[in-house]
Amino acid sequence: KLSPKSNFDLKLVNLKREKPEFKNLKYKNILRHLKKLDNSKSDIGLISNKKILETGTSNLLFVKDDKIYTPIKDYYEGNTFRFFKSKIKKIIKKNVFVKDLKYYDEILLVGSGKGIASVKTIKGISWKRKNLKQFKFLSKHFSSIVNKCKPHRF
Repeated sequence: KLSPKSNFDLKLVNLKREKPEFKNLKYKNILRHLKKLDNSKSDIGLISNKKILETGTSNLLFVKDDKIYTPIKDYYEGNTFRFFKSKIKKIIKKNVFVKDLKYYDEILLVGSGKGIASVKTIKGISWKRKNLKQFKFLSKHFSSIVNKCKPHRF
């Protein structure tokens, strides 16, 4: 059972998923970076053309002034991301440039392996989370759904 986590770190890597619009297993370069990290508290942020796209394991949501943003394209849209799209009134598609990360209050990871996680810091740049407002809101919705699920027994 996944539980929301509020202390994730990101390491930015200049790498783009191959054919991100399709779920595929061609991600050896991503795995090479991920195996160097403790995936329970860290992930890699994939960057292409100075834009942040997704992480090695999750989609990203960026929060600024209570508005939620996600990249325009070049990422795989996972099931957990689709779940949150149904709970959030409006997600604005926008190119999110590394140089502009300082303007965002929160960065959230959403994925089937992590559920929802809040980025606390980004290694290599001075970005730090300013609050947990949207994380708490989305965690409540996520937890209510997860708690309704009965565990599968083998």
